[in-house]
Amino acid sequence: MPTQSSPSSSLSSKPSIRSLAILLAMLVAVAPFAIDMYLPAMKVMATDLATAIHYVEVSISTFLLGFALGQLLGGPLSDKFGRKPMIAIGLMLFSITSLLLTQTESIEQLLALRALQAIGGGIATVNSSAIIRDLFSGDEMAKVLSMVAIVMMSAPLIAPLLGSLIITYFSWQTIFLILAIYSACVMVLLLWRLPETRKKPDNNRVTQPSIKPSSKPWQAYKRVLTHPQAMGFVMAISLSFSGMFVFITASAFAYMEYFSVSAQLFPFIFGGNVLLMMLMNRVNVWALNHYSSASILTLGLGLQILCGVGLIIASYFDPNLSIIVALVMVFVGSIGLVAANATAGALNFFPDISGTATAVIGVTEFTLGALMGILWSLLHELQFSMTQTHSLSPMAWVMTACVVIAFLGFSFLSRKPLVQSNSR
Repeated sequence: MPTQSSPSSSLSSKPSIRSLAILLAMLVAVAPFAIDMYLPAMKVMATDLATAIHYVEVSISTFLLGFALGQLLGGPLSDKFGRKPMIAIGLMLFSITSLLLTQTESIEQLLALRALQAIGGGIATVNSSAIIRDLFSGDEMAKVLSMVAIVMMSAPLIAPLLGSLIITYFSWQTIFLILAIYSACVMVLLLWRLPETRKKPDNNRVTQPSIKPSSKPWQAYKRVLTHPQAMGFVMAISLSFSGMFVFITASAFAYMEYFSVSAQLFPFIFGGNVLLMMLMNRVNVWALNHYSSASILTLGLGLQILCGVGLIIASYFDPNLSIIVALVMVFVGSIGLVAANATAGALNFFPDISGTATAVIGVTEFTLGALMGILWSLLHELQFSMTQTHSLSPMAWVMTACVVIAFLGFSFLSRKPLVQSNSR
C-alpha cells in the first residue's frame, strides 16, 4: 500500500538540497552574467558601434524588458507543460541570440538582439523559484532561496572582472560568445540532472476551492494580481530590485566617467556590492531561525531607505568616491535581506500555480527595473540640458524613491485582510 510522501520525496533520483541549490543558481546566473559581464566593455562598445555610451547603457533596460516578457510567457507555460521543457527552449533561444550578438554592427542590432536574448533567458530562469516552490514551503522555502542566492551571487561578482579581462586581451564580441557557451552547457547539465517537479493534477483528489487550478493563463494571472497580501510582497522585491537596477544602469557613468575609475578597477568596486549581498543572504539564513521573514524583509527595506537618503545628501556636495561606494554597497547588499523573504512570502499563497506567481514577480521586477533605469536616463539628460553638468543626484533620487514606495506598499498591502474571492 503506497504511503503519503512529501513532494520532494516523490521525485525519483532527486538531487540533494545543496546540489539543487547549485543547479538552480547556475540557471539564475544567466541573467547577472548577461547584465554585468559587458559593463566594463561599454566604452569600447560605444566607440566600436559609433554611438554614445548612453545608448549602450539603454541596452540594459532593453534586456530587462525582454527578460520580463520572457517570464510572462514562461511562467504559465511551465505550469502547463513542465519546468524542464521551458528551461530547454529558453536557454536554446538565449544561446543562439548570444551567438548572433557577436556579429552586431550597429546600436539598433544590439538593442534588438539583447531583447530577444533576454526573452529566452526569462523563459528559462522563471522556473527556478517555481521548482523551489514545488518542493518546499514557508520559511524552509525562504532558506533554500537564500542558499540559491548565495551560490548565484558568484555570477555578478565574477562577471565584471571576466568582462574586464576579455576586453583587455580580446574583443568585446567574445563576451557574448562566452554567454552562448555557458547557457548551452547549463541547458545540457539541467536536462541531465534536474528532475521534473511540476506535479500533474490528480483528478481523483478533491481540492479546496481556494487552490483550484486555473484553466487559462489569464485567470491564473488575475488570481495572483488581485491577491493584496501577495502583491505587497511582490512590490517589496520588485521595487527593491529596481533601485539596484537603477544603480547598475548608471554604474558605468557614476564610476567610470564621474569618478574616472578605470575599466580594470571597476569590477572590484562593483564586486563589493555582491560580496555584501552574499553576506546578507547568509545572515538571512541564520536570522530565519530566530525572526519572522516579514520582520527581516522590513529591516532590509529600512536599510535601503537610509542609504538612499545618504546618497541624496552626498550627491549635492562634492561626493567622495569611498562614501558613495559604501552607501551603494549597503543599499545593494540589503537586498539579501529582502529578496528570498519577499519571494517566499508571495509564493506561499500559490502552491498550485507557482510558475505563474514566479512570472508575476519576475515581470514586475524587471519591467519596473527597466522603467526606472529609463527614468534615470531621462532625468540625467534633463539635468544636463538645464545645467550643462552631470551629477549623481538623479541616480540617488530614483533609487530612494523605489525603496520608499516598496516599503509603503509592503506595509499597507501585507496587512490588508484577505478577500476570499481573490484566492479563487
